[in-house]
Amino acid sequence: MKTQTPLFCRNRNQGYATVAIVAAVAMILISMMTYSLVGNLTSLESQVGAQIKQDYSQKEDAVLSALLHVVPNKAIGAMQQGSAANADNYTWEKIFEEAINLANAEQAADATIISSLTLGDAITANTGDTNFDSMSDFVGAAESLTWDNSTGNLVNGGNWYEYRMLINDDLKDGIPAPLRCDYDYYLLDKEYPLITFEKLHVYNYNSFDPLYYKGLNANTDSFPLYNLYEYPDVKLGYKRPGDNFVAKRNWWTFALTFGEHNSDATGVPPTTKNYVLSIYEVPSQLPISASTSMSVGQFSDGGAWENVSLQGGLYADSILTQGTVALSEGSISARKSVSLGDSTSVGGNTLSATFDALGDREERALLSESDFYDASVAGNVGKVAFIPINPGYDFLKLASDGLDNERISPTGWNEYCRGAEQARMRVEIREMFDVDDQVPVSFRFHYFTNSNSREYIDYTRGINWPSEIESGGGLFPFQTDTLENGRNVLVVNVNRMADFLDTIPNAAGSSVNNSLYLYPNSDEATVIAPSIPSLETDLAVTLRGGKDLTAFTTGFSILTDMRLYIAESLNDVAATPPVNSNLPAGSDYYPPLSIFTPEKRFGEVGVVNTPVNLRGQISSLKTSASDTFNPLELMGADDTRVDTDLMNAELVHLNSPAELPPIHLMNWLITIEEIH
Repeated sequence: MKTQTPLFCRNRNQGYATVAIVAAVAMILISMMTYSLVGNLTSLESQVGAQIKQDYSQKEDAVLSALLHVVPNKAIGAMQQGSAANADNYTWEKIFEEAINLANAEQAADATIISSLTLGDAITANTGDTNFDSMSDFVGAAESLTWDNSTGNLVNGGNWYEYRMLINDDLKDGIPAPLRCDYDYYLLDKEYPLITFEKLHVYNYNSFDPLYYKGLNANTDSFPLYNLYEYPDVKLGYKRPGDNFVAKRNWWTFALTFGEHNSDATGVPPTTKNYVLSIYEVPSQLPISASTSMSVGQFSDGGAWENVSLQGGLYADSILTQGTVALSEGSISARKSVSLGDSTSVGGNTLSATFDALGDREERALLSESDFYDASVAGNVGKVAFIPINPGYDFLKLASDGLDNERISPTGWNEYCRGAEQARMRVEIREMFDVDDQVPVSFRFHYFTNSNSREYIDYTRGINWPSEIESGGGLFPFQTDTLENGRNVLVVNVNRMADFLDTIPNAAGSSVNNSLYLYPNSDEATVIAPSIPSLETDLAVTLRGGKDLTAFTTGFSILTDMRLYIAESLNDVAATPPVNSNLPAGSDYYPPLSIFTPEKRFGEVGVVNTPVNLRGQISSLKTSASDTFNPLELMGADDTRVDTDLMNAELVHLNSPAELPPIHLMNWLITIEEIH
């Protein structure tokens, strides 16, 4: 008899097989889902970490950018009268507090904005938000232990007392040469951003450890105040990266720590970075510079520049090039805008008129190994700021800084930025012949003594101020005259100055008394303040006897708030270059000369019919946004422009601090660099 397997048994065996397969597949799927979930969670965690790090990076950029604006303003404030009474407003703690607020570095969104969204009890996902109890939670000195064994400082000042910082293995390769100053100023420098003439480069050049002279290319004993540095690798092209420029570098190191307070919430360890913040004091040294709009290449009547050579760069608030403008070296830079004509070149390379257009900048950055370009605009150059210190025509006015104890810095702001305050000699006109006849009859001569104090002597006609035709008058440097155009002038016989100083007991020589400021004291009854533009009735100044300035071994500067006539050749005799000047072999050296006046005229007679040859730099005191500076609009005594055929201009940059005149305009270059 045939037997059969029961149907239900057969089905049951097949069912067992199906369950096993399904279970296996399910296990595989569950494993895959678990793996995917773990992967997604890991990826999400990585994304969260990356996002938080990106958040920290953006906050870092914002804080550093804010510091570029806050620090120089606080440094200026600390130099002004009254700052000592509000010293807390200029501390490094206040600086970082304002920078954080300006950058909004604590919160991803302002609390007021969040409140206006009426989100109720919604949970924020901004895990990178932070609340600092004090600035030390976020910022601190790169080297925590200072020379005086104090801790808790927010910065290390870049001076020779910070030797622990200078030898710190993590810092020493990324910081520049320190400056020297008195111990009291070192203590101030830890609390405030101190800018002062009292900071100098370390002496005994190359006698101490090389770290004290790192990056200094001129002898610090010969040039203690301003030295020769290499221009930093930044996009703003005041000079080309690596080129020498005359400067003094004030600097401070600090460290920023992101994420210290919320690492438990974020799971991201805190990040600490060290930085060096620098304020370069940069004396004006380019062939042409201005703090207002500047037009280069053509005269105001449309005529082209001829017989003009440009060796070095251009800087202004805004620059417009017209016609052919060829710089043999250097660069073109401006604070606001650069408008280039079709024939503008640097070192033989024609510049594109669209160099700063959106897209062109980015393409150039991708294709170039350097951030630098031959033309640049300050607003598009990242972590760098450039500030011209130009007070306009106030440069030619005296202004007190008050008592030393009324300000934080030992150097007052007016002393720092006004040439009139810096002049070693002054001719203060105190009496005129008549209100309607502005001819000086009495003046006060201020000078420095061998003991570095300021003294004065009053000179009066008929008493101790002989006229040119009276006994001793031919040796006296200051006389009066009337020009062919009818202008009353105070004559400065420059060639008599050095011998005149020798006749004054205890007066320092012409190497110390190397700058002269002439001004009418309009507080006196018969003295009228000069106008700008000058009036025919105003007193003017004329320079005579200035062909040979070799007696002024440290250079010569002359300033006046009156119109100034250059009667004859000026500074036309070469001198022996100073020791350690680093000037190119075989180059001619003339004592550095600077002239500051609201109106300059070439010649004393009507029409200029002799050549006018210029060599050096041209700057402007104009600051108004409505002004346009055309640097080669040279005027003759008849108030007409010097004929192009008679003009020859060789405009060059400084090669050495030995070429820096006693009085000059100043700029600040502010940079922030990470110390790697």
